Parts: sequence; C-alpha cells; structure tokens
Amino acid sequence: MASTPLGDIPGARFHEALAATAGAVASGGPNARLGQFGPFAHNIRIRNAWWVPTGADQVATNTASYRRQSLYDGGVSGTVTATANRMASLNMNFSQASLGAMTWASIDRTLSAGNILYWSQETVGGTETLGTVMAAGQLAFAYEVM
Repeated sequence: MASTPLGDIPGARFHEALAATAGAVASGGPNARLGQFGPFAHNIRIRNAWWVPTGADQVATNTASYRRQSLYDGGVSGTVTATANRMASLNMNFSQASLGAMTWASIDRTLSAGNILYWSQETVGGTETLGTVMAAGQLAFAYEVM
C-alpha cells in the first residue's frame, strides 16, 4: 500500500513539461544550484527527466571534462548535497541539437513527503578548454506518486 490513495493508482504519474530554465554556463563557471521544487505532499519517484537546449546547440566537450546536471533529494531543509541523495543525472558529454531532448538517467529512490527536490549543475573533471559547456535550456521531469 502506498503512502496515499493516489499512490495506489497504477501509473499515477505527473509531468512537469517546463519545470525550470537556466542560462548557459561557461567552462570556468562555478557549480550552482539552479532551482528547487517542492516540498512535495506525497512520497514520489523521478521516472523521467529531460534537458532541452534552447537557442544554441549543446556541443560535446569531451569525456574527461564536462558539466553534470543532477536532481537531488534535498531533505526537509533542501540542503542535503550528498551524492547518495542524487535522484537523476545527466552527463553533458555528448552533442544535442537545439530544441532536442537529452534524456537523464534516473535512480530508483523515493523522495519522502515534505522533502525538497533541487536541481544543480557541477563540473566533472576540471575546467574545459572549449568554452561554454552547458547551453541555455529548460528542464522537464515526470514523477510518480508512491
């Protein structure tokens, strides 16, 4: 039995088609929290997430140095940052034409009712020499009530 009657309905999923937007991030740009969602009234799981570059194409940098976008279970305070709390992520080391969706990898873990989901971007592997490593774009995600 789920935490709420809605969670007992198979496929009780919701789609945030335009959850948030972010501007481009240059190679030397600092890691940053880009947005937050919640607190949620129910236990949820992220089922799908997408990054859609808008304007410029997302250009691949290399596999040793790139940006990663992540969705984290921030706990009740919204400040938990441990990698163990990552719910979904996107390693931005491949190209995508503008307005095409880049699919995230989801991790099967539950965000408890009352917790805050937050979105961040961070550098993996050090400064990239090729310039902008995260094109401006928008985040979309789908979640399931548990």
